[in-house]
Amino acid sequence: MRSFLICGIALIVACDPARTVRFEIVPVAGVTADSALAIEALQIAQTLAQRYQMRPVRAYDACPSGGYFVQDSIGGRRLGLNFCVRPSSVGVEFRVVEIITSRWGPKGDALRLALRDTLRTHFGDAALHTK
Repeated sequence: MRSFLICGIALIVACDPARTVRFEIVPVAGVTADSALAIEALQIAQTLAQRYQMRPVRAYDACPSGGYFVQDSIGGRRLGLNFCVRPSSVGVEFRVVEIITSRWGPKGDALRLALRDTLRTHFGDAALHTK
């Protein structure tokens, strides 16, 4: 029984759970050029990041245009909330990741829903793909 408990704890510690949502914007034929889409995506990301008091972070492999970060919390436990917009194979991808949790914190949940609604309003349902 003791070895089972030790293995269970080791497994929990080794696996950092996270909540992730990805929204991909696919250009609708004749509506938006790729460069204009990228500029609009970066503007939307910046506006939402400012609304949620996120600070910019330097570009890295998974987020070549740079991203945003803010701490969130659930029940007093601190979480990391990351927000990134990046090129995808067919358009632009927005990614929100809340790390070290299996559920969304209040800031992460609000950002996720606001991003979905903003993208739907700005680009329409036909252009928005949720992953």
